Amino acid sequence: MDSPTCGQNLVSVIIPTHGARNAERLAHMAKQIAPATEVIIVYASLCSQPADIGCVAEAKVVAAGKHATASECHAIGAQHATGNVLLFLPEEGIFPPASLRKYIAPLQRDYDLVLSAGGRMLTKGRLSTVRCACALLNDLLGQKQLGSASLETAPFSLTRTALEAIGPHKLQVPATALVSAVQKGLAITTVAPVSRERKSSAANQGVAKAKSLVLQEHAKAIQLLLQDQNVRGALPDGERHRILVQVPGLLHLRSVFYQQSREKEGDGWGAKRKERSKRARKRVQSRQKRSH
Repeated sequence: MDSPTCGQNLVSVIIPTHGARNAERLAHMAKQIAPATEVIIVYASLCSQPADIGCVAEAKVVAAGKHATASECHAIGAQHATGNVLLFLPEEGIFPPASLRKYIAPLQRDYDLVLSAGGRMLTKGRLSTVRCACALLNDLLGQKQLGSASLETAPFSLTRTALEAIGPHKLQVPATALVSAVQKGLAITTVAPVSRERKSSAANQGVAKAKSLVLQEHAKAIQLLLQDQNVRGALPDGERHRILVQVPGLLHLRSVFYQQSREKEGDGWGAKRKERSKRARKRVQSRQKRSH
């Protein structure tokens, strides 16, 4: 039976993949990240686990649906993880193991979630709609310092406590999971993304998520966020009192901004306009009398 200390130091590395040919290489890389490492490989192209890939470098092998996305594979892998720290890697590329340890270090300094820092909004002169959606969500969450960082982009890591607070199943929709993490008060930070040593084969691109689906998920997350807070997403509304717009008998435009009572202006602006018109007519009548 494992000791409590061993369980606390165990790092679960979750890797989604589409092709069995890369499993051995990915598992070998993950084993070098920490002294005590649990490697979980989630195959996104299998409905069941074939016998020939049942053991890959002492890694746990989990089968996912044929059309499972990387996020869905991350959620499945999280449900099988037993470590106190979970590190999620992308399906493509081989990373230097030493560079991946910077995703673990902040978790030992009272952080709950570590994301890869987002890149520029403009890439080769073209606007990245996905990064803009991520940045907008972070801004509405009051986490503008995160930029365009997102749970959509691996690598990222979190603690066992954070996983239980968010819910493993929510990781399949990263935007919603991030909303939950902020609402739970988790401490979030970012680190500079690591560069890949090499890319894997094109067959491993099957778990990539379509851009349209990413944008749809962020729109849904923003909608849920606004519903949970208010129509302005908890942003300040100045001195406006919008509730007065629905109150009959008040001059809405002025009242919404200044909430001035009818008593202060007598009968309101209408009375003032009538009074000004009355004085103007008197002046005209006076001039006409003098001219005669």
